[in-house]
Amino acid sequence: MWVNKLLNQSMLPMKKFTILFALMFTWGFAMSQTIENFESLTMTLFSGGTNGSLSVVPNPDPTGINTSGHVVKMVRGFNGDPWAGWYATLPTPIDVTANKYVHLKVWKPRISPVVFKYEGEVNSGDVSPINPQTTVNQWEELVFDMSVVSGDYVKIVLIPDFENPLTLTEDIVLYFDDLYANNDPTVGSAPVQIMEDYEFITMNYMGNANPPDESSFEIVPNPDQSGLNLSETVVKFTRDKDGVPWGGFFSQLPEPIDVTTNKYMHVKVWKPRISPIKFKIEGGEAGNLETASISPQEKVNEWEDIVFDLSSKTGTYPTIVFMPDFEDPLTLTEDIVIYFDDIILNNDPNPMTGLPELTINVDMSEAGTVDRVFLSGALGGIYGTWAEPGSNPNNEMFDSDGDKIYSITIKHEYAPVEFKFFKGTGWGGGDPVQSPGLDQGNRKYDFTEPASITYKWGVAGLLLVPENMLATQVKMYPNPVSNELIINSSNIVKEVTITSMLGKMIYTGQLNKNGDTVINTGELSSGLYFVTFYGNDGSRAVQKLVKQ
Repeated sequence: MWVNKLLNQSMLPMKKFTILFALMFTWGFAMSQTIENFESLTMTLFSGGTNGSLSVVPNPDPTGINTSGHVVKMVRGFNGDPWAGWYATLPTPIDVTANKYVHLKVWKPRISPVVFKYEGEVNSGDVSPINPQTTVNQWEELVFDMSVVSGDYVKIVLIPDFENPLTLTEDIVLYFDDLYANNDPTVGSAPVQIMEDYEFITMNYMGNANPPDESSFEIVPNPDQSGLNLSETVVKFTRDKDGVPWGGFFSQLPEPIDVTTNKYMHVKVWKPRISPIKFKIEGGEAGNLETASISPQEKVNEWEDIVFDLSSKTGTYPTIVFMPDFEDPLTLTEDIVIYFDDIILNNDPNPMTGLPELTINVDMSEAGTVDRVFLSGALGGIYGTWAEPGSNPNNEMFDSDGDKIYSITIKHEYAPVEFKFFKGTGWGGGDPVQSPGLDQGNRKYDFTEPASITYKWGVAGLLLVPENMLATQVKMYPNPVSNELIINSSNIVKEVTITSMLGKMIYTGQLNKNGDTVINTGELSSGLYFVTFYGNDGSRAVQKLVKQ
């Protein structure tokens, strides 16, 4: 184990460990396992004053009821509004019917009202804790009874210092942590649905003491939101020129990974030089495995998906090791900075080459006067999380042909997306449509394959669109496929491509217009693929293909 080589261990707590078992589609595929994506709940500050801010920081007072490593720091500006706070859209809905109590730990320099809200089709309104704050400058758990509403909610609001009128003469700092729901109002009762605990996996740096190794890890804003990584935060690894060849980290995971079904580890890296990258799993009954990437690094100063083959092992492993710059002997003459992100275990050996695209259209023909149209939502990356309309140029929609249908194409990982259309800048021009279970005007789409979807301003649901004639002119079989895929098409279909779940092009070719086209699929790994057909008129149809 690499830790045996350590002369010095630097314990660095990083972002919470999140195992997301995401069944990508409704078929019985192996589920990918997100070991860490270095993202936390996106909190949007409102009315915080000139110096108002939110940040995840080391716990300044790890005593009493809260000894966790990281918490949220809120700077509350003295010139903010009485209702200064934040809102967020949860990735997973909270079932308020089953879990009606919300628990929150707070650390405040003064006693003042605290308010929590759920917002959706029916808003909860301002809810105060059933046990009001009683202490200052120490951690205290507050509990909110949210039974005024029921059903699923994804939007939450916290106002942690609701003094009205506001009497502050200088900015104050307060902290909060461990936001969860359950059906027990007792302080300290166990969570059932965790909204956010702001914790990180513990990353143990592997370095040396002599000469002193000053390498370090920290979570930072993504310095290059482009290509295949649009996420907001990543890990920055400052690599000391006097470090060890195997400089990196090991982590003993709260929950082990299982490599029985999912055999390939993916890590996105951004490096200033090309050098070997290694990954290791330790502690499993089948023995340890250290391996170099099967997709060697090819790029510098841009994001690349590096893949490691773990198929020689089975069972569970509690410890992972990542060495993103394994040069032996180390030849650095100055420190360098490396970034990495999105450690994911799945059964796809193909490196990701780009994010899937979703085209969103809105018919504004009956929306009255239209100057500009914007999209806002829980989109993340370069699109932000509920960015104010007009504040982010990436979110503007355009009518390129004058048919009053405005469009935008976003790059996004496969996941449900929630969004809203706006006429003009600011929040005042939102789509008035009512959608069950969502805020007024919000739309929600389950993004599972490349698609173009169309809505109409003020009308619920997707528009009924003309039948895709291209899809009716092509047949492929067998599906699932083993060694040969047969495609039968008419003259309107000219080309076909096959891509992996991660967006890598596996095959592209012209179709035989006078009969069947046979594609050899024997060397494809088992899993899900997308087959895209292109018509002579520029149309496109996508079908899912299962490789046994």
